[in-house]
Amino acid sequence: MLLFYMNEKRKRKVYTIRLPPGQDDAIEELAKELGITKSEVIRNALKTYAILKMAENKGWEIFLKDENGEIKQLILP
Repeated sequence: MLLFYMNEKRKRKVYTIRLPPGQDDAIEELAKELGITKSEVIRNALKTYAILKMAENKGWEIFLKDENGEIKQLILP
């Protein structure tokens, strides 16, 4: 699965997606904050989700720790 992402020099495909209200705003805000395109935000999100799902499929548990040291388990949809 990760090999798919490593060869990004291949010709890219164009997709049309429909987003619920507010999601486009979130993508645009992230793009501005990170200084990247909206397409790159979506590509990064897809890569991150694929890695997390692969880890989950291997039986790994995923945790997040906040600035106070509180740990929460991440449950993927």
